[in-house]
Amino acid sequence: MATAARSIPGDVRAARRMREAERRRLSQALHDETGPLLCAAGMAAELLRGTLEAATPQQEELFAKLSRALEQAVSAVRRLSQEAAPGLASRRGLEGALRLLAEAYGAGLQIAGLPQTLAPARADALCEAVRDILLALEDSSARITVLPRGVLIEARQPIDAETESLLRSAAGEAGLTFTQQRGKETARMEILLQENG
Repeated sequence: MATAARSIPGDVRAARRMREAERRRLSQALHDETGPLLCAAGMAAELLRGTLEAATPQQEELFAKLSRALEQAVSAVRRLSQEAAPGLASRRGLEGALRLLAEAYGAGLQIAGLPQTLAPARADALCEAVRDILLALEDSSARITVLPRGVLIEARQPIDAETESLLRSAAGEAGLTFTQQRGKETARMEILLQENG
């Protein structure tokens, strides 16, 4: 039993490395393959539209719908590519990273204060914890509140005990503290910066 407990931090680090490698691969594929294909489809649609001598109102409406759909798809792919890549806070700043995560997962966001003088690695770890919670929740009604000492996430349902344990271990490895409080109507998850972390 003690051996299994001691192996958890190593397992968390190994899982984090694999997850980051997979996210880098996904982000690169979205950026280098899917995005350009969608842009090419948009250009082909415009070229096709240009071959019509006099487009009917129905054709104009269809081309406009196609153009809007492709623009939305390109925007979604760009957001997914940025959100999936590791080091989100290092690239966008903590506030920008949390705004992108809230948008990507359909969560509400309130900035009540930002942690001051937060090292990039800790800001990235905080964003990783927020992303992991949002993934585990699968709740588009989640609310994120950024506080001077960390982040509070409120949702309708709590995270299951196994995921909660993994999140607690991963947070501890990153100098963070993760807690969850289950209420009758909402669950509250806090990711706080450890004073000595």
